[in-house]
Amino acid sequence: MVSMNSDSSSGPPSDPAPARRRRLVGGLTLAMLASWLLMLSPLPLSLFSGLTGLVALVLLIVLIVRSLRERRYSMAVIGVLLGVPATLMIIAGATLSVVFYGPMSELEQCRSAALTEQARVQCDADAQGSMVEWVGGLLGA
Repeated sequence: MVSMNSDSSSGPPSDPAPARRRRLVGGLTLAMLASWLLMLSPLPLSLFSGLTGLVALVLLIVLIVRSLRERRYSMAVIGVLLGVPATLMIIAGATLSVVFYGPMSELEQCRSAALTEQARVQCDADAQGSMVEWVGGLLGA
């Protein structure tokens, strides 16, 4: 006669926290990877890096809160010290791309048409002047 033991390993795990944490870390990794790839894309697509960065920030905050509840302080500290600044930089970069969309678009077009290094340097100088002029126009100077 076989007795039913509740400690058998054939049943579902009694603690679903590690599985949830793995899914959360996997989702965070995918969101950060998508943000990085979108940041490398040309301008209209690169604006979506802010959206994926925001998703990553939300997932990171959830992961930090769960890590603190589970007393995994090292994971929470790494998330706060490395993850939060990284996601905020991604979001800030996308926000700046939105704010300076006109000059940044001109810079990308100029760089794609530039054949020599001297032409690329000229593109950068023209873009810098264009941004200063653009910001001056916004401020009424």
